[in-house]
Amino acid sequence: MDLIELKTRLEIPLDDESQDEKLKLELQDGIEYAQEYCNNPFLNKEGLLELPSPVKKGIAMMIKIDRSNEVGVSSESIGGMSKTYTSDYTRYEAVYKLWRKYRKVKFRPLR
Repeated sequence: MDLIELKTRLEIPLDDESQDEKLKLELQDGIEYAQEYCNNPFLNKEGLLELPSPVKKGIAMMIKIDRSNEVGVSSESIGGMSKTYTSDYTRYEAVYKLWRKYRKVKFRPLR
């Protein structure tokens, strides 16, 4: 997944370069998060990164969620001055559903 594909998935015009540096960082963070969550490096036989489409979609969704919502806030009411907070799992639940079938079991030795 590259910057052009991410911008296309996020519906950001390709000629808009004002956010490119931030998007590159978010893309790298998203790829690393997907690799860590799935316990899967997503490397092909040549050792190059090869992300399945659902993983790419999940990364784009995660970036979109991060950009659109205040972190951890699920609802807010102004008159009563209340905020309801949510966990990361709840925020990214749709992403995790996309990634579920790509998770690999990680075995740890007993001590």
